[in-house]
Amino acid sequence: MRKYLLFFFILASNIYHLSSSFAAQPLYIAELPNIHEYDLFANNGWDGNWYAGYDHAWIQKLRAVPERDDYKKAFIGVKLGRAKTKKQIDKKLSQQINDAEKKLAPAGGDEKKNLLAGIENLKKKKELSNSIKFYMALSDDSDFSDDKKYFLAENSEIPLEGDWEEAINNIGCSRWFWAEVPVDKISKERENYIAVWSDNPLLDSAVFAPVIAAGWSDSDGKDSFLVTETAGKPPEGIEKSISFFAPALCVKLVPENNFKVSVSIKELKIEKKTIRILINAEGEITRIHAKLFREKDEIPAGYGITEPPHAITVRDLEKGEYRLRLVAEDRFGNRGESGTKTFTVE
Repeated sequence: MRKYLLFFFILASNIYHLSSSFAAQPLYIAELPNIHEYDLFANNGWDGNWYAGYDHAWIQKLRAVPERDDYKKAFIGVKLGRAKTKKQIDKKLSQQINDAEKKLAPAGGDEKKNLLAGIENLKKKKELSNSIKFYMALSDDSDFSDDKKYFLAENSEIPLEGDWEEAINNIGCSRWFWAEVPVDKISKERENYIAVWSDNPLLDSAVFAPVIAAGWSDSDGKDSFLVTETAGKPPEGIEKSISFFAPALCVKLVPENNFKVSVSIKELKIEKKTIRILINAEGEITRIHAKLFREKDEIPAGYGITEPPHAITVRDLEKGEYRLRLVAEDRFGNRGESGTKTFTVE
């Protein structure tokens, strides 16, 4: 009798776990009915000049969310890919500087003055390639200028674009990045506008900037917009309507849930300039990434991993002492962090 009772208890527990898992689902609000339909531009091939940057702020208008109070957390997100490494950016800038310098000798007057100014501007841009950040904002009236900015991601986290001239690591398909916002900032009565951009002047073309994903749309430009006059600041209104395509911008609402995420460093292997991190992880994890620091500077460690086996490799580290911690997250926005481990690369 006890065996049958135990069996039914285990069965009931499993059914409850499954039903609670199915019941507690995030709500995605986007222009397209399925966020997996945003598979254009940001993976490979023609980029459509859809870079996210200093003079390219992308805006999407979404519906009001009357069911907002059913959810406990809110996120705004964007799907990005095809980022460029500091080495790639510096190489392109050097090429542009050399091309401009070749034009100096035969130039004169205003042309020479403009060329010199352009060269100085390019040299300054080289200094900007160390720190590239992206931001998002949320508004119910398309004006994002008054304290509605949220940090989204570093350029070094975004999957990289391939290079025809050399082999590089961390190339991958575009990924969703999410910034948490207060639930009460999602409007129940008015439409919700979300925007993404960078404040780094370097990102003025697809040569240097990552690309935002897009999907086919039949809205005839009513709900998707590009603003080019921002100069790295939050856009103050809509500008150019976009037809045929919709940028991959989304609101995600998460219900109350009891899911847990935990992550820890199981083992750290150091070999020459490479570290390999073996990881203990628990939960329905969608991403684990490494936060790596040398003195005060954060060292690029890539987007991270999205599936087992739970192990991360970081290459080409300079000699010195480093601090490492891991961050894990699930699709409900639950996060877990490891303790910090210090190590030395000889």
